[in-house]
Amino acid sequence: EQNKIVTGGEIKWAINPNNILDLTFNTDFAQADVDRQVNNVTRFSVFFPERRQFFLENASLFSPAVGPAEDMSGGSMRIQPFFSRRIGLDDNGNPIPLDAGGRFVHRSAKRNFGAMAMRQRENASTPATNFFVGRFQENLGRQGRIGGLMTVKNNANNTNWLGAVDGFFRLSESHSISTMLVGSSNNKGGKSGMAGSAQYVYTNNQWKIWWTQTFVTKDFDPGMGFVSRSDVIGTTPGIFWYYRGNKLPMRKWIRAFEPGVMTEFYHQASTGKLIERQININPIWFNFQNGGFIGYLINPTFQRLTEPFAPLGIRIGQGAYHYLQHQIYMSTDPSRVLGLNGNIQFGSYFNGRLNSSNLTLRFSPSPHLSISGTINRNYFKEVGDSSETKKADLWSISGRFALNPRVQLIAFYQKNSINEQANYNVRLSWEYQPLSFIYLVYNSRAFQLPTQKRQTDDHVILKVSY
Repeated sequence: EQNKIVTGGEIKWAINPNNILDLTFNTDFAQADVDRQVNNVTRFSVFFPERRQFFLENASLFSPAVGPAEDMSGGSMRIQPFFSRRIGLDDNGNPIPLDAGGRFVHRSAKRNFGAMAMRQRENASTPATNFFVGRFQENLGRQGRIGGLMTVKNNANNTNWLGAVDGFFRLSESHSISTMLVGSSNNKGGKSGMAGSAQYVYTNNQWKIWWTQTFVTKDFDPGMGFVSRSDVIGTTPGIFWYYRGNKLPMRKWIRAFEPGVMTEFYHQASTGKLIERQININPIWFNFQNGGFIGYLINPTFQRLTEPFAPLGIRIGQGAYHYLQHQIYMSTDPSRVLGLNGNIQFGSYFNGRLNSSNLTLRFSPSPHLSISGTINRNYFKEVGDSSETKKADLWSISGRFALNPRVQLIAFYQKNSINEQANYNVRLSWEYQPLSFIYLVYNSRAFQLPTQKRQTDDHVILKVSY
């Protein structure tokens, strides 16, 4: 058990309307909402969004990327040359102290550029590390832009360099093309690699059509970035149809019919072999007049595992697998006092079966109060090398109380049956004058150390900004 008091601070200087300088030392992120636990049943890392306000500011400038859109179009492959969560957090989301840092940003109608440097403190598993990212972006009228980005991650063990060029071109109101090419190198072992993407999107009131082509070589190391897969060539075309015509049934309740097909093909870049194929067919999707929706997807999938993986501790060995999953998405009217939303998934899964549900019940009797409870359940039946049957539940409850727009209390609690670990967070914020805040935060996190020892990390944080 260890108790420690740490002080720190931040300074923001608006030099003029186009230029802003931020400085920080002994940085804490008391106002940040903390990560929720996730039970991941895929082979790939979960992409957790950035929640820390310091890094959210001007994030769009430093984050050229290709990835799935909010409506699931574009394919699930993600390449992001700079991902701010690589700074001050380990791979499990545990905080690593930051000694100091700074960021300068210039924005204008013609061009944007900026740079950020941070110093991360040494801890038991990571040496002291320096981070740098620089970005330049030139606007090509109102229809396009080109840019470049460079990152450097340096510590006593290694120096990682990354360079990227990217562009976005709107050919007309409906047609657009985005491209990106990224290269990386490490001075430890002298390995270098490449990644890239090209995406075409056509969209109007009736159709959305896309084709996304990506690649990541085996030795590509993003350093300060994120890639969802490595050693891969991804091809992910798809199409949505938006129908709001007179032949729509029950127009009093149904606003639109939006079926679609989303396909994903992945080949191993080093061998050229097909390692995954998904045909995501979405024959039913209705959006309702009240803002709710319901949809059904069927996903025939092929996966060739080149190495074993263990979803929630169930080992699945190498080999070729064909399976079929069904998905149902739904949401009631989000403006109602009581609402339900979520998804249910069922069907075969590798050599067994998997039934999953993720349901949230929300109670919002007034704009000042909102409470929601979520259950995520994964039920494996005869899955893996040992034909295991296993159930995993992740429960959470969260609430928000606003005395007025300036005073808010936000809290959540989670309990995971996989490891019986509970996390909770309580955060009181008061904007006592415009842009000036007082935060009082209590965090409790349980996690496993590499030595398999369980540890609880408790923080009480008071932060004042003026």
